[in-house]
Amino acid sequence: MNTEPDVAFLRDLVMAAGPSGFEQPAQEVVRRRLAGVAAPETDVLGNVVATVNAGGAPGVVIAAHIDQIGLQVTWVDEHGFLYFEKLGGVDNALLAGRAVAIQGRGGTVPGVIGKRPTHMIPEAERGKAAAVNEHWIDIGARDRDDALQRVACGDPIVFEPHFVELGGHAVAGRALDDRAGVYVVIRALELYAAAPGRAALTALSTVQEETRFMGAHVQARRQHPECLVVVDAEFATDQPEVEPRKAGGVAALGGGPTVGRGGGSNSVLFELVRGVAEAEGIALQVKAFPGDTQTDNEWLQTAGGGTAALNLGMPVRYMHSPHEVTNIDDLEAAARLLAAAVRRIGEVYEPGFFTPKV
Repeated sequence: MNTEPDVAFLRDLVMAAGPSGFEQPAQEVVRRRLAGVAAPETDVLGNVVATVNAGGAPGVVIAAHIDQIGLQVTWVDEHGFLYFEKLGGVDNALLAGRAVAIQGRGGTVPGVIGKRPTHMIPEAERGKAAAVNEHWIDIGARDRDDALQRVACGDPIVFEPHFVELGGHAVAGRALDDRAGVYVVIRALELYAAAPGRAALTALSTVQEETRFMGAHVQARRQHPECLVVVDAEFATDQPEVEPRKAGGVAALGGGPTVGRGGGSNSVLFELVRGVAEAEGIALQVKAFPGDTQTDNEWLQTAGGGTAALNLGMPVRYMHSPHEVTNIDDLEAAARLLAAAVRRIGEVYEPGFFTPKV
């Protein structure tokens, strides 16, 4: 099977809207792709699940969250301006002047986020990020009635879609946290399906990670795998003003995926993945997690009363901004690593294999 990066697929994932709680347009991209290798299923929350080699042993789950940060309409004033709240960790300093796309009932409605001009702000307040309620969205409406013909209270909002190929195999776009991880999970399932081992491999695209981890909560009650790998964006350290010594280690674009080591990482699974990376010639960067990983890991790790878990990270610059940057070679390398690791797990697994040893 071709192991070259599939830029078109990543572009499709990034361009599809899917803010937390409203993920189904993006999940439809996932379902269409998975249909070529498995029979995807969607649960009542919107999580998408697909398994290759069902009935194999052990059961392995690889997961990534599909939702992106965004906004939600909370009020339309008499002049037709839209007010909003945040869906997930949106930086207030990045709001003003941004082009957005409101996901209205009748289709996408373009808008621009506005606030008072700097010249009209008291000098003592200039240079500070305005509060969310000091912003609004302008859709060019004449008044409230005109605006309500196109939008409604509760409509989700995303930053304007874009995807750009930069130099050096870097790509830029919104929602690479965590469409990069979804890309890895689906590509890994495809690679494994082309040459399956003994293990059953389940790909899981979760919802609502950016707000309340509810997708992982639900699937933790449904999945009972022997081991689990959560693939998520990792804060890149190869950019100005970011120090690896304060970030738990180096996470550089082009340096390969990161692998987490800490309380959320099973030591046996960690060593197996590191060994497979060495055998396959895949660069791997170790990331220390002395505490919470702030991913779906903590919730999915409780599946079936406890499962061997690991975090695989995709280095991403400018996380939670409208223009994130990653290296697509890292993504494809991570997919190859996961597929090879699952084959290796099938070869060596026996009951108790993942129990930590002294």
